Amino acid sequence: MSKNLYIFRHGETDFNVANRAHGIIDIPLNKNGIAQAHALAEQLSKVHLDVIYTSKLSRAKQTAQIVAEKRNTDIIVDDGLHEWNLGVFCGKVLHFIHARKNKPIDLTSNDVYIPYLVMADGDYVPQNGESFNAFKKRICDSLENIVKNTDAENIGIATHGGAIRAILTQYTNLSNGGMPNAGYFVLQWDGKTFNLVNKPDWLVKKHPLLLALAFIKKMMRTK
Repeated sequence: MSKNLYIFRHGETDFNVANRAHGIIDIPLNKNGIAQAHALAEQLSKVHLDVIYTSKLSRAKQTAQIVAEKRNTDIIVDDGLHEWNLGVFCGKVLHFIHARKNKPIDLTSNDVYIPYLVMADGDYVPQNGESFNAFKKRICDSLENIVKNTDAENIGIATHGGAIRAILTQYTNLSNGGMPNAGYFVLQWDGKTFNLVNKPDWLVKKHPLLLALAFIKKMMRTK
């Protein structure tokens, strides 16, 4: 039996406004984020969601609750769906720079400058955090466990921008173009893997960081 995952990002927070990296810091929705979540609920109003699985972080849970409230859909917290643990980078404003990979990273201010090559390494582990590859495995294992262990056909997934990037890099040949707060897309499970059902405009556009990383990789191949 095929199953549809309606994967949506949480609404806006004050960290989003300030361009600060959330990571696993638990930040609630702001006023605009609550309005965005209500708008998302309206967009999904014609979709019968059998259940919604959510990250344990309040910004995702609040969004899930708003989407669920008029349809009386059950919400289940899944510990595997929370955002990338960026360790010492959580709460910082991250700037990505052209510099050697071993350049020391100054963590003493809110603005942190990180070489592109550091974040391009999927096995790099920020202090007190997790690597992108470990994070991606956690997220994708959670999605596959959900679809394999529920009879629900239409499943909501309330999660985060980083998690969505991990999902897209695993199951599609597209890169995250900067998913807006309270945006969504649909993956269909065919019993073996996930396939993208729709291609929203934000997914077609390339995120500036991803463009920079692609350029660096191209330059390294030509050396």
